[in-house]
Amino acid sequence: MFIQIIDEHEIDAALDNGIKEFLGEIFPDWKEIFCQHRRWHKTAPVLTTLCRTDDRIIGHVAVVVRAITTTWNFRYSVASIQGVAVAPEHRHAGLAHQLLAETLAEAKRRGFVYAILYCQEPLVDFYVSQGWKLPDDHTVMRNEEDQPISMRSNCPMYYELTDEPFPEGPLDVHNFQNRHFQHCCRIRFPESEGPP
Repeated sequence: MFIQIIDEHEIDAALDNGIKEFLGEIFPDWKEIFCQHRRWHKTAPVLTTLCRTDDRIIGHVAVVVRAITTTWNFRYSVASIQGVAVAPEHRHAGLAHQLLAETLAEAKRRGFVYAILYCQEPLVDFYVSQGWKLPDDHTVMRNEEDQPISMRSNCPMYYELTDEPFPEGPLDVHNFQNRHFQHCCRIRFPESEGPP
């Protein structure tokens, strides 16, 4: 069993199909969508962390770039964690913790200041135990047209990747593909990579 962090452009068709099949098994309500693509609210991941055995995927975490804005008009790019999944027979052995830790370390290496995710209420305690926090105020997820959308996973959480405190007050989470948020967010990228 090994863990690997893969940039999206390095994922070939065979691996893409394997990831989609795995996600469809873990999230059966979304199987039809994952048969078509691995996008979250029309945004592809910039990187994916996988745990594999010799012949199959047994763990997955993806990172999608989102932008958050505050009432004070501060804007940040954030690593939005998507599709945290572990095969049932490998659960309760610390694999989700390891996948998240490696993904967050890579996000920090790439210059993200914060990570966010949306989870369902029964998973909040798990994420809190991993260092995630619930925001003090409301958070609104917006689509690529910047319209508010409802989320099945209704508990937003954040993780501070540096010593910089997470912004206070209400937040909006935007699709990074929205042209208003592509060039104005606080993030640095390694020179060899540039923005996603």
